[in-house]
Amino acid sequence: MQRKRSLGQRTILLAAILLATALAAAGEDTLKIGILTSLTGALAPYGPPIANGALLAIQQINAAGGILGKSLQLVIADDGTSPDVGRSAASKLVEIDGVSAIIGALSSGVTLAVSSVTIPAEVVLISPASTAPSIPALNDNDFVFRTVVSDEVQGVVMARLALLLGHRTASILFVNNDYGKGLADTFKATFEALGGQVIKASPYEENKPSYRGEVESLLMGSPDVFVVIGYPVDGNKQVVEAIEAGYQGKFLFSDGMKGEGVAPGPACASAAEPGPIEGAYGTVAASGFRAAQFDADFATAFGPSTVPYNYNAYDAAMLIALAMLRAGETSGPAIRDSLRAVANPPGEPIYYGEWAKAVALLKAGKDIDYQGVSGLVDFKDSGDVAGGILIWMIQDCQVQEVMEAAG
Repeated sequence: MQRKRSLGQRTILLAAILLATALAAAGEDTLKIGILTSLTGALAPYGPPIANGALLAIQQINAAGGILGKSLQLVIADDGTSPDVGRSAASKLVEIDGVSAIIGALSSGVTLAVSSVTIPAEVVLISPASTAPSIPALNDNDFVFRTVVSDEVQGVVMARLALLLGHRTASILFVNNDYGKGLADTFKATFEALGGQVIKASPYEENKPSYRGEVESLLMGSPDVFVVIGYPVDGNKQVVEAIEAGYQGKFLFSDGMKGEGVAPGPACASAAEPGPIEGAYGTVAASGFRAAQFDADFATAFGPSTVPYNYNAYDAAMLIALAMLRAGETSGPAIRDSLRAVANPPGEPIYYGEWAKAVALLKAGKDIDYQGVSGLVDFKDSGDVAGGILIWMIQDCQVQEVMEAAG
């Protein structure tokens, strides 16, 4: 079932890429927005659902007549979950495709690398998924934003959750990049400040055939909880190898492990035979209450998905389009200068499905305050958004959302 769903999502995304190629011939009749997503590499299971979040926004806008008399075209590029690949893909989007705004990337390390292309080119970059605390520190001339909450929040909630679940000792395996290190550091500092003990924390390199050595070393102290901060392709290997090594404690996952790429995954046969990750908890950045109608529309268009941040990609696409509309032009500086005006108060609240209302208000010279499907997307001076963290768990081989914790 999982393979069929994954292939279905990839087929839909391939159709979107082919459509984008066909639309390119229209040239002057389209306005281009780029998206850097992971179709290959460690985050490949995340790429299609997140890209489809942005694609849903583009489809809805075009169905309502487009903007500035033209249709929107989403130009999709694979970042390979690699800084070097992402940088090259961003250069093509900017220099060849001529986009003035890019949604992406997913990995924080890729977003940091890509910013070296987009900032000097004065192209707006809005990541829907990069959570590393280092991103707001960029000297970006206000061209880098994100619609997702920082790991400074997620790490604190993760540590508190571990303690609330009764875990007093932990070992941490984290991907060796800005995202993994930042989240692991915050978890460790909070967990130990509240009385817990981190027995060992180790980084791992992506795309290795096995992580048995790292896993067995971390499990030597018999931790109450094994914290996996990483991405689904490698994370699945680590979970299986921990189980094969005889680990009988609990798992705690970061946002990079949420979704059908892990649950059911290789360690869960079926709801009748749920396997050893049954009951595992995880966290994911969430900016507030999400629109239920979005879930229904997304499922109708692309099939259901529990992968995070398709909401955030939808919001990024909507905000770019609204900023273009308000500015009356599509240059990077014009989009940048209008983003907070359409995202932040004051203004008439704009909810999911109210694109026509937003257009009418902006044409009348009125202020709007876009309320995202991922929650509030009020941009701070740093380009960050505030918000909370969603707690989820694996139950009957599926991801079940439990509650939202305050940020």
